[in-house]
Amino acid sequence: MDVIQSSGRLYQRTIKKEVMETWKKIAVGTVVGGALIGGTVYVVRLNKMNAELETVPMAKIHKLDLSGLTIRVDVQLKNPTRTPFKIKFPFIKLMYKGTTVGSSQVVDKDISIPAFGEAVIQQMMIRVPLMNIFSLSGSLLRAIQNKEPVKIDVKTLTTIDLGWKKVPYTKTDTLTLSQPKA
Repeated sequence: MDVIQSSGRLYQRTIKKEVMETWKKIAVGTVVGGALIGGTVYVVRLNKMNAELETVPMAKIHKLDLSGLTIRVDVQLKNPTRTPFKIKFPFIKLMYKGTTVGSSQVVDKDISIPAFGEAVIQQMMIRVPLMNIFSLSGSLLRAIQNKEPVKIDVKTLTTIDLGWKKVPYTKTDTLTLSQPKA
Protein backbone atom coordinates (compact mmCIF):
# COMPACT_ATOMS: atom_id res chain seq x y z
CA MET A 1 0.00 0.00 0.00
CA ASP A 2 2.90 2.34 0.78
CA VAL A 3 4.23 1.80 -2.72
CA ILE A 4 0.89 2.72 -4.23
CA GLN A 5 0.57 5.88 -2.11
CA SER A 6 4.13 6.92 -2.86
CA SER A 7 3.69 6.39 -6.60
CA GLY A 8 0.40 8.35 -6.39
CA ARG A 9 2.19 11.27 -4.72
CA LEU A 10 4.99 11.11 -7.28
CA TYR A 11 2.40 11.16 -10.03
CA GLN A 12 0.68 14.21 -8.46
CA ARG A 13 4.01 16.04 -8.14
CA THR A 14 4.80 15.30 -11.78
CA ILE A 15 1.39 16.61 -12.84
CA LYS A 16 1.82 19.76 -10.72
CA LYS A 17 5.28 20.32 -12.20
CA GLU A 18 3.96 19.96 -15.75
CA VAL A 19 1.05 22.33 -15.04
CA MET A 20 3.43 24.92 -13.54
CA GLU A 21 5.78 24.65 -16.52
CA THR A 22 2.84 25.07 -18.89
CA TRP A 23 1.68 28.21 -17.04
CA LYS A 24 5.24 29.60 -17.10
CA LYS A 25 5.36 29.08 -20.86
CA ILE A 26 1.96 30.76 -21.28
CA ALA A 27 3.05 33.74 -19.12
CA VAL A 28 6.36 34.16 -20.99
CA GLY A 29 4.55 33.86 -24.33
CA THR A 30 2.01 36.49 -23.30
CA VAL A 31 4.73 38.93 -22.18
CA VAL A 32 6.78 38.40 -25.36
CA GLY A 33 3.67 38.72 -27.56
CA GLY A 34 2.61 41.93 -25.79
CA ALA A 35 6.09 43.39 -26.17
CA LEU A 36 6.12 42.55 -29.88
CA ILE A 37 2.71 44.13 -30.45
CA GLY A 38 3.62 47.23 -28.39
CA GLY A 39 6.96 47.56 -30.19
CA THR A 40 5.32 47.23 -33.59
CA VAL A 41 2.75 49.92 -32.78
CA TYR A 42 5.56 52.21 -31.54
CA VAL A 43 7.68 51.67 -34.68
CA VAL A 44 4.72 52.28 -37.01
CA ARG A 45 3.86 55.49 -35.14
CA LEU A 46 7.45 56.76 -35.32
CA ASN A 47 7.78 55.93 -39.02
CA LYS A 48 4.55 57.84 -39.68
CA MET A 49 6.16 60.98 -38.18
CA ASN A 50 8.44 61.35 -41.21
CA ALA A 51 5.45 62.06 -43.41
CA GLU A 52 3.93 64.38 -40.83
CA LEU A 53 6.85 66.75 -40.17
CA GLU A 54 5.85 69.98 -41.84
CA THR A 55 8.27 72.70 -42.90
CA VAL A 56 7.15 76.18 -43.89
CA PRO A 57 9.99 78.26 -45.35
CA MET A 58 9.79 82.01 -45.89
CA ALA A 59 12.33 83.84 -48.03
CA LYS A 60 12.87 87.51 -48.70
CA ILE A 61 15.56 89.70 -50.15
CA HIS A 62 17.55 91.13 -47.29
CA LYS A 63 20.05 93.21 -49.23
CA LEU A 64 21.29 93.82 -52.77
CA ASP A 65 24.55 95.70 -53.15
CA LEU A 66 27.76 95.62 -55.19
CA SER A 67 29.07 92.57 -53.33
CA GLY A 68 25.98 90.48 -54.12
CA LEU A 69 22.53 89.46 -53.02
CA THR A 70 21.65 88.40 -49.47
CA ILE A 71 18.47 86.37 -49.04
CA ARG A 72 16.99 85.84 -45.58
CA VAL A 73 15.30 82.50 -45.01
CA ASP A 74 13.16 81.64 -41.98
CA VAL A 75 11.86 78.09 -41.53
CA GLN A 76 8.95 77.07 -39.33
CA LEU A 77 9.05 73.38 -38.30
CA LYS A 78 5.77 71.81 -37.18
CA ASN A 79 5.20 68.53 -35.35
CA PRO A 80 1.51 67.55 -35.60
CA THR A 81 2.08 64.26 -33.73
CA ARG A 82 1.90 63.37 -30.06
CA THR A 83 5.53 62.23 -29.99
CA PRO A 84 8.31 64.77 -29.37
CA PHE A 85 11.48 64.33 -31.43
CA LYS A 86 14.70 66.01 -32.49
CA ILE A 87 15.92 67.07 -35.92
CA LYS A 88 19.26 68.30 -37.17
CA PHE A 89 19.52 72.01 -37.97
CA PRO A 90 18.08 72.24 -41.51
CA PHE A 91 20.26 72.84 -44.55
CA ILE A 92 18.63 75.21 -47.06
CA LYS A 93 19.34 75.25 -50.78
CA LEU A 94 18.00 78.02 -53.05
CA MET A 95 17.37 77.27 -56.73
CA TYR A 96 16.32 79.54 -59.56
CA LYS A 97 15.08 77.88 -62.75
CA GLY A 98 16.60 74.56 -61.69
CA THR A 99 20.06 75.95 -60.89
CA THR A 100 21.44 76.32 -57.37
CA VAL A 101 22.09 79.98 -56.55
CA GLY A 102 23.05 79.60 -52.90
CA SER A 103 22.88 77.50 -49.78
CA SER A 104 22.97 77.93 -46.01
CA GLN A 105 25.77 77.06 -43.64
CA VAL A 106 25.97 73.49 -42.38
CA VAL A 107 25.32 73.55 -38.64
CA ASP A 108 25.76 70.50 -36.37
CA LYS A 109 22.99 71.30 -33.90
CA ASP A 110 19.93 69.39 -32.71
CA ILE A 111 16.54 71.09 -32.47
CA SER A 112 13.88 69.61 -30.19
CA ILE A 113 10.30 69.84 -31.38
CA PRO A 114 7.67 69.12 -28.70
CA ALA A 115 4.56 67.03 -29.31
CA PHE A 116 1.94 69.09 -31.16
CA GLY A 117 4.46 71.94 -31.20
CA GLU A 118 6.72 73.89 -33.48
CA ALA A 119 10.11 75.51 -33.69
CA VAL A 120 11.17 78.49 -35.79
CA ILE A 121 14.63 79.04 -37.20
CA GLN A 122 15.10 82.67 -38.11
CA GLN A 123 17.55 84.75 -40.08
CA MET A 124 19.47 82.18 -42.06
CA MET A 125 21.33 84.57 -44.37
CA ILE A 126 22.24 83.10 -47.74
CA ARG A 127 24.78 85.11 -49.68
CA VAL A 128 24.77 84.98 -53.47
CA PRO A 129 27.82 86.72 -54.97
CA LEU A 130 27.04 89.15 -57.80
CA MET A 131 29.19 87.13 -60.21
CA ASN A 132 27.01 84.07 -59.56
CA ILE A 133 23.88 86.08 -60.33
CA PHE A 134 25.34 87.23 -63.67
CA SER A 135 26.62 83.79 -64.63
CA LEU A 136 23.46 81.95 -63.63
CA SER A 137 20.81 84.24 -64.96
CA GLY A 138 20.69 87.93 -65.70
CA SER A 139 16.91 87.69 -65.58
CA LEU A 140 17.07 87.13 -61.82
CA LEU A 141 18.94 90.39 -61.27
CA ARG A 142 16.68 92.31 -63.69
CA ALA A 143 13.55 91.03 -61.95
CA ILE A 144 14.92 92.04 -58.53
CA GLN A 145 15.97 95.50 -59.76
CA ASN A 146 12.57 96.07 -61.39
CA LYS A 147 10.82 94.88 -58.19
CA GLU A 148 9.07 92.09 -60.10
CA PRO A 149 8.01 88.89 -58.34
CA VAL A 150 10.79 86.29 -58.39
CA LYS A 151 9.88 82.62 -57.98
CA ILE A 152 12.58 80.61 -56.27
CA ASP A 153 12.70 76.99 -55.09
CA VAL A 154 13.65 76.49 -51.44
CA LYS A 155 14.85 72.96 -50.67
CA THR A 156 14.91 72.03 -46.98
CA LEU A 157 17.08 69.07 -45.98
CA THR A 158 17.35 67.67 -42.45
CA THR A 159 17.47 64.43 -40.49
CA ILE A 160 14.73 63.37 -38.08
CA ASP A 161 16.15 61.61 -35.01
CA LEU A 162 13.59 59.07 -33.81
CA GLY A 163 15.90 57.85 -31.05
CA TRP A 164 16.58 54.41 -32.47
CA LYS A 165 16.64 55.47 -36.12
CA LYS A 166 17.57 58.56 -38.15
CA VAL A 167 15.38 59.35 -41.14
CA PRO A 168 16.40 61.81 -43.88
CA TYR A 169 13.82 64.49 -44.71
CA THR A 170 13.73 66.58 -47.90
CA LYS A 171 11.07 69.01 -49.07
CA THR A 172 11.08 71.57 -51.90
CA ASP A 173 8.78 74.59 -51.87
CA THR A 174 8.36 77.24 -54.58
CA LEU A 175 8.19 80.72 -53.08
CA THR A 176 7.97 84.27 -54.37
CA LEU A 177 10.79 86.36 -52.97
CA SER A 178 9.48 89.40 -51.18
CA GLN A 179 11.32 92.64 -51.87
CA PRO A 180 13.01 94.63 -49.10
CA LYS A 181 10.95 97.51 -47.77
CA ALA A 182 12.34 100.87 -48.77
